[in-house]
Amino acid sequence: MHYLTRLVEFEASHRYWNPEFTPEQNQRIFGKCVSPYGHGHNYVLRVTLAGQVAPRTGMVINITELDRILKEVSAEFDHKFINLDHPAFHDRIPTTENLAAYMRDRIEDTLRSQPEKDYRLALVRLYEEPSLWSDVVSGEGKNMASLTKTFGFSAAHRLHSTALSEEENRAVFGKCNNLHGHGHNYELEVTVSGQIAPQTGMVMDLGELMQIVQEEVLDRFDHKHLNEDTQEFQCLNPTGENIIRVIWDLLKPRLGDSLTRVGLWETPKNFFEYHGEE
Repeated sequence: MHYLTRLVEFEASHRYWNPEFTPEQNQRIFGKCVSPYGHGHNYVLRVTLAGQVAPRTGMVINITELDRILKEVSAEFDHKFINLDHPAFHDRIPTTENLAAYMRDRIEDTLRSQPEKDYRLALVRLYEEPSLWSDVVSGEGKNMASLTKTFGFSAAHRLHSTALSEEENRAVFGKCNNLHGHGHNYELEVTVSGQIAPQTGMVMDLGELMQIVQEEVLDRFDHKHLNEDTQEFQCLNPTGENIIRVIWDLLKPRLGDSLTRVGLWETPKNFFEYHGEE
């Protein structure tokens, strides 16, 4: 199986508002997004197809054809106020999740009409901004989506294991075993998944997610020396693998089954990911 991913960009504005809610409810749930004049984003639509390589062309699908499909879909939104200019969102809140789900359905409908195709839609990802995106998967159901939000924190650590001798620690961890530690600008990715709530258009309240991560992770680790300033790493080596497992365990009691992934960029070259125990 081969996978092909293609991107297309578009600019649009939107507003979050449910007429069935009171103004106070809308303000509490959607915050700044309730402005009647809307706000805007530079969206990036990322689409992945899975399929077999055609022997005659050496491609899963002709890129020109895929570009045509993606531009056709994105053109429905490009330089538009989505709530007012797109009929599908006159009564549907244009959240990242709802937009991604709509685009998945449009692309799937177009691909079904392709003759003798040997590929399928595998993933649609819509970036509302670089730090916020939604994924929807073909065949997962019309109302399922995931939402990923990124967070930054700065911390120092020393890689040192009490299970190893001083010489072994220096051999295994090298410069990272420096007695006084070193630091990183960490970038944390938190993914929640579930059904898109029809009243809000969301998998979960984004403000609530941000508050939980702030309280459980950022307040605990930001501008700290992990080995010295936190209980979690007093006896636990703060490797990237251990950090994401600790973060998962901190978030899981409050996010429950909606939490499906934690990712951590330690440097632009080091990325760690945890999906829980199977």
